[in-house]
Amino acid sequence: MTQRMLKIAAIGLTDQAMELLDIACQSGLYAVTAAADARQGRLDLCARKFDCPVFTDYRQLIVAAEADFILFGDPAHQCDEFMPLALGAGFGVLKMPPPALGFSQLTELYRLARKHDHLFLTMQSGRFAGPFSHIQKHLTDPTLDDDSWHLISAVCHVPTGELTAEMRWLNDPDMAGGGVLLHNCYGLIDELLLCFGLPQSVYALTINQAPDRQQRMSLTEDTAIVTMRFTDALVAQICASRTLGPARRHLRVHGQQRHLTATEQEVVLYDNGGNLLEQKTYPDDAVPAKKRMLENLANAVWNPDTCSLYPSHGCDLQTMAVIEAAYLSARTGMAEDPERLLKLANLDMPR
Repeated sequence: MTQRMLKIAAIGLTDQAMELLDIACQSGLYAVTAAADARQGRLDLCARKFDCPVFTDYRQLIVAAEADFILFGDPAHQCDEFMPLALGAGFGVLKMPPPALGFSQLTELYRLARKHDHLFLTMQSGRFAGPFSHIQKHLTDPTLDDDSWHLISAVCHVPTGELTAEMRWLNDPDMAGGGVLLHNCYGLIDELLLCFGLPQSVYALTINQAPDRQQRMSLTEDTAIVTMRFTDALVAQICASRTLGPARRHLRVHGQQRHLTATEQEVVLYDNGGNLLEQKTYPDDAVPAKKRMLENLANAVWNPDTCSLYPSHGCDLQTMAVIEAAYLSARTGMAEDPERLLKLANLDMPR
């Protein structure tokens, strides 16, 4: 039996959102039924490409659209008022990462999603990327029982240069919610938790390299060090910066006998003597990963009894709880427990 195409509308036609709409249509699983943006040029392009009605008024789209999901491409501060409206109007919500300004806002969005029996999902395609899948398989390989993992080191350096006028909101804590940890490390932290679970404690130091102390106190962090303790025998450290180079994103896992390093393009495995044991490259995997993400969602909607949504609905609460714990730690100077935040949220989401 042929499944009907899922209908998707979009609010906020960023480059990332437009790319995802393209991939969704090319997959044959989705049809774009409406779009909204404040920029007329983007609307004209979308209308030509997808042959759909377009709006400049976001509320008008929510009232008029025929869709299963609404994709929000705008930053959270520009669409935080419209995501609850979409959930209340009967749509599932897809949000480009990060999903919210902070843990409390995400908690309320999940509470609304549960109330109206809809999905609220973060479109984090790194979960479906080849290197991440390779790491997961390696970490769960039963033939490697002779090894144990003790240290995780991750680097996320994304030097952006001087922020343009339209991007200066990233420096404003009220509009951005956070700095490099929230906006640049969300996917990395998310993938780390999917591999190793929720850490028992999180300790963080954050800085901003503005020239004077008053400025540093009023801006989001541009550099951070985060330490996580998963067990008495496993710890992780993340070094992140959007000002320091060179550009680098990797996740490295150290064991007693070998260490594994994953970037966005490859995975390499060495023994602790420096001998190469395995190397696997994943060139041009970004678009296929997004397609796999969309296929997983469609199959989970069509066949919920046989096809599970990956990861389970609500897992982003854990990611955001860890980020929130890091920001709390940076303020208090003490390690914080993300589990405590999840208990306070009292949402009883799948864990």
